[in-house]
Amino acid sequence: MRVGAGAVPVQEKEEEAQPERNALAPRSDADATDLGGVTQQPLLDPPAGRTILDEADDLLARGRAGDVVDLLAAHVGRAPQDVPAWHRMARARLELGDARGAMHAAWAAWQQDPDGAESLFWISEACTASGDHAEAIETAANACRQDPGNPRYGNRLGEAQLADGRVGDAVAGLQIAVEMAGYDADLQVTYALALFAAGRPLTAREAAGRALAIDPGHEKARKAIARFETAMRGVTDAPSLAVAADEFAESLRTNKVHNGAKVRDAFAYTMRVSFVWFFSAFLGVGALDIMGLVTVPDGIYVTLLCAAGMFALVARLARPRL
Repeated sequence: MRVGAGAVPVQEKEEEAQPERNALAPRSDADATDLGGVTQQPLLDPPAGRTILDEADDLLARGRAGDVVDLLAAHVGRAPQDVPAWHRMARARLELGDARGAMHAAWAAWQQDPDGAESLFWISEACTASGDHAEAIETAANACRQDPGNPRYGNRLGEAQLADGRVGDAVAGLQIAVEMAGYDADLQVTYALALFAAGRPLTAREAAGRALAIDPGHEKARKAIARFETAMRGVTDAPSLAVAADEFAESLRTNKVHNGAKVRDAFAYTMRVSFVWFFSAFLGVGALDIMGLVTVPDGIYVTLLCAAGMFALVARLARPRL
């Protein structure tokens, strides 16, 4: 029959097209992980009903900040307008000790949402981690103005002030914040730390106790009380209490400038000044020689230039680390 005779070519055409369809068909897991001898891990999407931010939160809760960075890196590249993703990226970078990466993520979030207090919060955190305390305090204060009464931002301002050694400012600001939001356990703990650093151990213990009353399992409150007990072991009178409070306040500071760094900074400054003087002398002598006012031997040029170069090199090597 004509129909039967025509069916064979159709089948042959389908068989000839089959390799092309197979080539375009999705690869299996085994094929996807072996591309030209290079083993790759397939990208996994979040389970149904969960978002990539949920996955990031779970990883952060389990202390897997590095996995969060890997998870969100491609996502924020595809969706740079996702401000909450940038916030989690900043937190993960901070937990990894990468202050510069955290600042980049926080600034990216702020550029997408200039009026958002949460972006200012993470910028302040990154500034504190990098040692820029003045900017950290100013940014935290701006966050407080953006969202007045929010204990999270009042707590960040107090932490930034304590990190810079401004105990009096921290106590004054945290006292107001506690009066407005005394229900926040984190705020009570930071207030307790500031009070102890100000030489008020009993009031500090009460504030930490209020934090435990709000949240009996609050780990920071328990650690704060343990630190208070350790600091009070050697206290016998008012002078020893003042010493203990000062040492406690110093322990709250971050990125402190040690004496060795100060000496290195002064030495680098001296080297820079010496370089300026010798290089200026080199230029001045050259100008006088060109104008024919004096005759300068070539050895003077070599000496001045070598000395200037040596001082510049030493100043560069002796500069304080960022």
